[in-house]
Amino acid sequence: MDINELFTIPLFDSIPPEKREVFLSGLDYTVSFLEKGELVARSGDLCKHLYLLMKGKVKTEMVDGSGAVLRIETIYAHRPLAPAFLFAENNRFPVTVTVLEDAEIVLISRDSVLTALLQYESFLKKFLLLNAECMKCLTDKLHLLACKTIRSRLIFYLLDQAKNGTSSFVMKETQQELADYFGVTRPALAKVLYELMEEGLIRQEKRQIFITDKQTLRREIM
Repeated sequence: MDINELFTIPLFDSIPPEKREVFLSGLDYTVSFLEKGELVARSGDLCKHLYLLMKGKVKTEMVDGSGAVLRIETIYAHRPLAPAFLFAENNRFPVTVTVLEDAEIVLISRDSVLTALLQYESFLKKFLLLNAECMKCLTDKLHLLACKTIRSRLIFYLLDQAKNGTSSFVMKETQQELADYFGVTRPALAKVLYELMEEGLIRQEKRQIFITDKQTLRREIM
């Protein structure tokens, strides 16, 4: 891969063009190519690198106290993986990361990331913003799990996707992936999705979802 592709990621796009060659020269990195089904990391593995998903997609999962597997997130390129744990005192992956589509991952050593953070203020700001967004994703997941029914979980998801004043979005996940994320079966999820369409609350055209009555949906989960 062309390492300059790093600058297509929001985390790195603030580095001025005239400083990018020097910036890259200070990074200690390797590139890993993984096929569908391979593990990127297991829960409990040490996080000694900043993982950057450049191509493909991965899933993150956690095993609860009963042994059930809980889908946390599906991550698409171009995104960092578990950046908030890179500098944690207990810097271990909290989830197992598995490749869903053949992936290309850049691994940058923790020491060289730290050096770059100290040298480039814009990079430091972007890194802090990234970690804040990761905390928001975790909070959203907790809110989702607090929803007791499949219907309320699906409504929460739909409203979260159609944010910033929009009323439509393209659903990246398949129904099976979404069911895994909710911790339910695919037929149960499909039934609720059909009910929302029958009630005129949403409309679906292939993978495009249109929310036709946000107010009613919001009232259901308040």
